[in-house]
Amino acid sequence: MRRQIGLLSIAGFFGLLGTADAQTLSDLTAGPAFDGIYRAASSAKVNQMYMSDNGQMLPCPDRMPGPLKIVQGQARYTDASGDPVDGTVGPQGDLAMRAVEPGGARAMELDVRGSIAANGTVRARQQGYSCSYDFVWEKHGPQTTSAPGRSLSIVLPPASRAG
Repeated sequence: MRRQIGLLSIAGFFGLLGTADAQTLSDLTAGPAFDGIYRAASSAKVNQMYMSDNGQMLPCPDRMPGPLKIVQGQARYTDASGDPVDGTVGPQGDLAMRAVEPGGARAMELDVRGSIAANGTVRARQQGYSCSYDFVWEKHGPQTTSAPGRSLSIVLPPASRAG
C-alpha cells in the first residue's frame, strides 16, 4: 500500500510538471498583434563615455540599430556592430531582447528592454558593458491603431460633421 501511494505521488508530481511545461511560448508572447518591420527613427547615448580595458576613458560612438522585425511575438534586429539581437514581445507590447557573443579580447553582452505603443512607436534601451543607448523605431507599412481587445473611436466636433 505504501509503495502504491509513493508511486502515485511520483506520478502526480510529474503530471504537474508536464502541465506547467505545457504553457507555450505563444501564451507569453504577443502573437501577430505587433508583427511588422519597424525602422530606426532615433538613437541617443545614455552615457557619453566608457572605460576601456586598459583603463582609458573613451567616448561612446554614435550608433543606429538596424530595422526591428517582429513576427509572431519574436523580435530581432542587428546592432550597429552587425550582431543579431533576439527576443520576444509580450501581449502588452513589452519588449525583452538579448545578444551574447563570447570570445575575443572582450565578450559582448547586450540587454534590451522597451515597449511598443499602439501607434507603432517602439522605445527601448540597449545596455551593454560599455555604452548604452535609447532607441526609437517607427512601424513601417500598414498601421494598426489598436491592440486586440481595445477599440479606437474618432469623434468629430458638430461643426465638421456632414449634414
